[in-house]
Amino acid sequence: MFRQVQQKKVALDIIRQVREAILGGKLRPGDRLPTEKELVTKFGVSKHTMREAVLALEAMGFLSIRKGAGGGPVVLEVDMKTTRDSIANFLHFQNISVRDLSEARKLFEPYLTRLACERLSREGVEKLEARNQACREALAHGESMREHEIDFHRILAEASGNPVLIMMVDFVNSLLSDSKAHLRPGLDFSEEVLAAHERILAAIKKGDAELAGTEMCRHVCDVEASLEVLRATKTGGMKGQDSVSGEPESGKEAAVKEPFAF
Repeated sequence: MFRQVQQKKVALDIIRQVREAILGGKLRPGDRLPTEKELVTKFGVSKHTMREAVLALEAMGFLSIRKGAGGGPVVLEVDMKTTRDSIANFLHFQNISVRDLSEARKLFEPYLTRLACERLSREGVEKLEARNQACREALAHGESMREHEIDFHRILAEASGNPVLIMMVDFVNSLLSDSKAHLRPGLDFSEEVLAAHERILAAIKKGDAELAGTEMCRHVCDVEASLEVLRATKTGGMKGQDSVSGEPESGKEAAVKEPFAF
């Protein structure tokens, strides 16, 4: 399965081979890798290099290193959080803005909401009601309702049964939640979000797919507008300056968006 690696970028070659073995089905979740001694021999590397590669694969979510007798690296199924974090690491350097996230949301969230009218189970409806109730309770106690907000959108996405769309919604809404944590919208904003979620749920319970989709689109647009106002207020309307680091942006990008912290 494995072959000796080239001397340049040795650890990266090991990572690539193990990753390909997992994605190619040669190694499956729950499988144990050979012992460290066997791996060192197969790859023709030092223990230090082998450990470096294994630790990197663990950080990527492909392996879990179990301790004790019979322990060692075990293959994992990469989960949503690991996937989201990996993509976020890349997008952190792309100057992603609230506008970028909202543009993506406008493309797929109204569609998913209309689809939920057809596919959402009774249990799913009850979960949405529970999320809205949790939001009401959080507001009453002056607590954050961000996690409940994300869950509301995640439940709608899960009704589609499409893992690609589920991942996209989870990822985009998690980044948006990070943006809210940075911009710190007030109580009025949270109350408007909850009111929008209640309108969306009411339309779903009626079975009115078009109204549900329209309400979701309106909700996404309203959130974008509110956060853009907050962003402009926090940056003092200074174009061309990163709203977090204060470092100047270059070229035309500076005139159209300012990034937020992840």
